[in-house]
Amino acid sequence: MSHRGVELPSHTHKLRPPLRLAGPRGSRLIIDRVSGIPLVWFQVAIAGGSASDAEGCEGFTNHMAGLARRGAGSRDRRALDQELDLLGASLQLTADRDSVKLTGLCLRRNLDRVLALAADTLARPHMAQSEHEKLLRETRMSLDEYRDDDSILSARFFNRHCVPGHPYARSVAGTEVSLARIELDAIQAAYRAMTVPKNLIVGFAGDLDSGHAEELAAELTGRLIADLPDHPAPPMPDVSARPRPRGRRLIVVDKPERTQAQIVVGHIGPRHGSEDSLAFSVAETAFGGLFTSRLMQKIRVERGWSYGASCTLYRSRGPHWFLIQLAPSAEVAPQALSLVLDMFEDLAQSGITEDELSFTKSYLLGSLPFRLATARQRARIAVQDQLFGLPHDYTETLPERLEQVTLDEVNRVCQTWLHSDDALSVVVASADTMVPQLENIGAGTPVVVPFDSY
Repeated sequence: MSHRGVELPSHTHKLRPPLRLAGPRGSRLIIDRVSGIPLVWFQVAIAGGSASDAEGCEGFTNHMAGLARRGAGSRDRRALDQELDLLGASLQLTADRDSVKLTGLCLRRNLDRVLALAADTLARPHMAQSEHEKLLRETRMSLDEYRDDDSILSARFFNRHCVPGHPYARSVAGTEVSLARIELDAIQAAYRAMTVPKNLIVGFAGDLDSGHAEELAAELTGRLIADLPDHPAPPMPDVSARPRPRGRRLIVVDKPERTQAQIVVGHIGPRHGSEDSLAFSVAETAFGGLFTSRLMQKIRVERGWSYGASCTLYRSRGPHWFLIQLAPSAEVAPQALSLVLDMFEDLAQSGITEDELSFTKSYLLGSLPFRLATARQRARIAVQDQLFGLPHDYTETLPERLEQVTLDEVNRVCQTWLHSDDALSVVVASADTMVPQLENIGAGTPVVVPFDSY
């Protein structure tokens, strides 16, 4: 299959899908077995995530995940870390917007011992007062580190202002004010409510040395969740689409003595896995996902304004942000922002070209097998697909569905979802010199906020 002289890869076989089973006690189980490497990766995904945080209590779920990993069962934090070190294993508990994930990696011969530590973490975390207070102090220090990183700072303010009130607008890490509201009793109760079998997706990948890998994985899952209560799963947070704010908005995050500006531009986009998302991903890649994409060519190659310029549609359970990022020098930042807004408008109105479609589809079809080359990659993506409520064959059928995407479909999706007149622009820069230059470029009326105000 070819388009205008660009040969697309031929896909004569489907990507190998992991096994998906009903796990013990209402859990969901995913298995991808591979022999020859004596390692096993596993992940327990607890549905919910920081989108469940109450308004004004941002950082609650992130704190809960960090605290649950600081000692469990008969071991305090130090003893747990030492045991994992002796086994040459890792065990991490992290939070994102849609889930809390317990992820482990170990040698096959140590799997039973590492699973016992994971089971303790799930069912018997200490959540001690001393660790609670220590983690709050550490998180507050992390907020200072975020403010030192202009790239993180720009994303943090963009998240907050893109669709105010949306669960994804809340900071995963929290703020000084919200962290002060987190109480240990509430953390303990929320963890018990979330960590129930019916709310879990369990994935295994690696050397499950059994003729019946699914039976072994089910047995291992049973050990992980044996001591969890059989309560109903809590309701999922409402992350459905919210109306995008109308009109162009411009937030200038005032940070003194900046010689470089961080710029983020965008608005809410389609949900990953929705009817329009595959065609949208083609437009996303053609516009700002490759070195040869429009953004890189216009911003870096032709003008040398920024080392990088890219765009991203966040992949989440609900509709999330489509955003453009670049980091020009402060001297050319107003011209760069003006150009980006013009390019955004052109993409919304005219879409991409036939040549861009051909090249982008060839790249995506060629790169997909590399993203799914290992059992761990396949199992991790299968867990994510389950969390997002996608069809069981969503990832395996991507090559066939991608080959069928047409130019008319991509450009219809651009016209449907992209609205440059409603774009939010966030600029991290020194406001005293930047604001006068931004007032007349059509990005919106500048609103100045101190960099340490959030």
